[in-house]
This record gives sequence, C-alpha cells and structure tokens, in this order.
Amino acid sequence: MKTNLRKKIENSKYGFVQNFWYHLIAPLCIIVLALVLALCFNFNLGLDFRGGTVATVVVDEDLSISENYNKAKQTLDEVLAQNNINGLVYQKETTNYYGDAIVVRFERVDDDVRDMLRNDLIEAFHSQTAEDDLEKFVQVDNFEANVDPAIMTSTLLAVLVAVVCSMIYIWIRHGTTAGFLSLLVCLFDLVISTSLVVIIRTVVEMSSIIALGFVMLYSLLNTLLFVSDANANLKQEKYAKSSIQEVANVTTKNGIILKLSIALILLIFMLLIGVVPAYQVRSLSMPCLIGVIEVFLSSLFITPGLWSLTYIKRRAKTPKQDTKVIKEEKLAEEDITKQPEVIVETEENENKSEKSAS
Repeated sequence: MKTNLRKKIENSKYGFVQNFWYHLIAPLCIIVLALVLALCFNFNLGLDFRGGTVATVVVDEDLSISENYNKAKQTLDEVLAQNNINGLVYQKETTNYYGDAIVVRFERVDDDVRDMLRNDLIEAFHSQTAEDDLEKFVQVDNFEANVDPAIMTSTLLAVLVAVVCSMIYIWIRHGTTAGFLSLLVCLFDLVISTSLVVIIRTVVEMSSIIALGFVMLYSLLNTLLFVSDANANLKQEKYAKSSIQEVANVTTKNGIILKLSIALILLIFMLLIGVVPAYQVRSLSMPCLIGVIEVFLSSLFITPGLWSLTYIKRRAKTPKQDTKVIKEEKLAEEDITKQPEVIVETEENENKSEKSAS
C-alpha cells in the first residue's frame, strides 16, 4: 500500500511551485480574519493572564493516596456543577494546619456566587466543623494574573536561542538560500499558527509559549529536510538539465510520505497529551495540534515555492594546487621550450661537419 501511494505521488503532475501564488490565498485570508477577530475580541487569555477565583478545601484524608484524592475531587466537582462552575486547574497542597487541601481554580465569579459556593463546600466537606474553624478549612477568593515576567522572559529567550542556533546550522550546512528560507518559513508558520489560535479561540496560557517554540522548531525541521533533499537532487546527473522549479516539485513529492509520517506521530502524541488531567499539560495540546497541521501543509505548498524564488547557486570552490606540482609543471614547460633550440644547434653542427668533410 505504501509503495502504491509513493508511485501515485511520484507520478502526480501537480505543480507545487507553479501554483505557489494560489497557495498564498488561504493564508492571507486567515491572517485578515485573525486581525479582525483580534481587534474585536482580543486573545482568549487564560487564568495565567486574566486571573480568576480559587477555592481551597482542607480535608481529613491523606490526599497522597489516589483513592482519597479522587473521592475529594468528585465531591468538589459536584459542588461546582451545582453552581454552574467548571473547574480548570486542580492541585494538592499541604497546609500548615490540620492536613492536606485540594485547590481548584476557575473563571472569576461574582461575590454572591462566591458566598454561595463557600456555603455549599462547607456543607459538603465540613458540616460538623465549628464555625470558628471554617475560615481555615474552606476559602473562596479571587486572584489576579500570576504570570511571572522573569519566567516568561527566560522561556522566550530559551525558545529564541534554540531557533537561532537551528537557523545558523542550516545556513552553515546548506548555504545562504537555506538560511534565508528557514527564516521566511519559520516566520510564516508562526504568523499563520497564531492566527489560527485567534480564530479558533484557543485559550492562551503560559504553556502556549512552549507550544510556540515547538511549532518553530518543527518548521525548521521540515525546512531542513526539504533543503537537504533538494541539494542532493541538484547533484544528480538526471536532474542536471532540469529547472529549479522541476527540482523543487520532485523534492516535494519524494518527501511527502516521510513528512506525513512525522506529522501523524506528532498528532497522536498531542492527542494523548490532551487527555492528561493536569491543566497546564493539557493546554499544550490544542496549539501544538494546530501548529503540526499548519507546518505540514506549509512544507508542501509554501516552502517549495519560496525555495525556487530565493535559490542562489553556491559557488564551487576551486581546489588549491600543490606548490610542488606547480613547480614541476613550470620546469616541464621550460624543458619543452628549450628542446627546439637544442634541435637547431644539433642541425647546425651536422652541417658544419659535412662541410669540413667535403
């Protein structure tokens, strides 16, 4: 089946480069739509950037035991559902008083809803507790955005350094065209992926920065695969008389199965991440899914066209000749130039000897 698919792709007459300008229509529409939505509704920022409400409930059981934690979480979810609240981030904490606590963060609610929620939590967990101790056992408070600028800056710097180092490697290994191409494609994938996040209204958290770095590195990987295959094809004799556009089309068709396999593996991995209970991990799933699909499509319909437009043939390096070989060649040339004079001298000597004999 894989062989048949490969043959169908190789025999396809679709011109990835020839239709490059048509391929830009959809990305341009996505960017315009995203700009309109961003101006009208802004980003769908998560609790890290907007703040919210947090409920903390101290329990009698040891929450390090999974059975006790699941039981407490189930009771907490039932109380939240009664108040039409969807818990987003769950945590276990050890308090300085009485024992473990289960903490849940969710969208900010009004003061009336907070008071009602606190009363319901008291009834569900601590109906027999004295009134004086309830302030310690059940707390429902609002919190502000808790994005640490230092963490955000260090994360962005780490992502930027990884991307720049990858681009430098591509430039050194495959030339100026490859380095410039990797920059263009990386920026393109970044803009389109961000636009899709805005359109789909995906929640933006601190983990979205990590997803952004993943998308950029995946984009560089696909660009590196294309450039290395294209340079290898240019060196083959059967493509010696082919145009740059033809080489780009052949390279794209030959690399579809490999890139599709990588994309499917990444998609499956991101889907598995999407079912992880931890909200911080789960929030990575959707941006990465969007990025994988977008980067795969751009590697087929955008990268070949950009490469053919920006391609600059690398200058062939002239091999340095050995100085000893050069000297030997010069001496050989001098001997050759001297040989006719020797011949002339011998002819003159023969003529003189003939005259003297006569």
